[in-house]
Amino acid sequence: MRVIERFCRGKRADQSLNEDGVVITDGFAAVVDGVTSKSVRHLWRPSGGVVARNLLVDTVGTLPRNATMRETQMTLDRRLRAEYARSDADESVFANEPWERLQANAVVYSAAHREAWLFGDCQIMVNGVQTPTMKRVDELLGEVRSFAAQAMALDGGADSATAPDRMRPPEEPDGSDEVASDESDGGTEHLPGASAASFESESHESIKPNESLIGPIGPDSSVASDESSSRTAEPNGVGQPETEPDDPARNLIMPFLRLQSRFANRRGMYGYFVFDGFTDPTYPIRSVPIAPGDEVVLASDGYPLLRPTLTESERELARLRRDDPSLIHEYRSTKGFVAGQESFDDRTYLRFVA
Repeated sequence: MRVIERFCRGKRADQSLNEDGVVITDGFAAVVDGVTSKSVRHLWRPSGGVVARNLLVDTVGTLPRNATMRETQMTLDRRLRAEYARSDADESVFANEPWERLQANAVVYSAAHREAWLFGDCQIMVNGVQTPTMKRVDELLGEVRSFAAQAMALDGGADSATAPDRMRPPEEPDGSDEVASDESDGGTEHLPGASAASFESESHESIKPNESLIGPIGPDSSVASDESSSRTAEPNGVGQPETEPDDPARNLIMPFLRLQSRFANRRGMYGYFVFDGFTDPTYPIRSVPIAPGDEVVLASDGYPLLRPTLTESERELARLRRDDPSLIHEYRSTKGFVAGQESFDDRTYLRFVA
């Protein structure tokens, strides 16, 4: 492999909260995207996405060069499953409450097998041709969030952040005295109401064996944070908030985002693959053939409009931030850009010649 350019950046100023990662060895190149937490119990520090990313990046680094797709799948998935035994929660929690699991997606290129494996919704482009990876359930909930955001804008304009409270019937309590429980309630969950800069740098280099690229990848590929950016605090001062304080439409769909996890690793219209310690060893995984000399892009979904170069992908991201900052029109997402964050999601981009 000959790397052309690579970039990994968290949306928050504190890069220790970046849930994306990149790893390159003499046999593999992979982009890992830890899933944003929808937890009620808050079992993982600093977040489930960070823990899952770290575990999978480390595990890819130990894979035998000739590991097959299924061997790779089961090795990565077992690593997450093993972590449940080390947590403070009973393992039945992870069996019965899938939103509490460690979850991550990955795209893994195998030099030995000359193919890339799409484990979830990370992205790939080969010689300028992208393979679609958008999940049906993400399309659905992105549409619902768009509907909610537009309805609240009509209802309250600048005061739309209070819309969820104003939609309660008058006789109901306003919820100010209620506290979301972190304890199990017989299967009943208590649901809390719940600048992309242009980039011009390229680096051309050959890969050294077992080179691990995690988080910001050095000064040649970093994007400066807005000086006004700051980490958003959460209770107890740790980790990542489960919802953004100024995204009331996402708060409205949060119960459905948790419900979505019921479809993890299931077949059917809303089913999808995700590493969570419970994957199906026969689940259909898309493989993309890679020939010697092919130019390959691996990326997380932090680039909603993937392009053949990092500069172009960053430019499209900046345009979206300018034209559709809530991500409810052109690209309907389950979350949008918020103040104090560099982008709407962590983002990773790796371009190389096979």
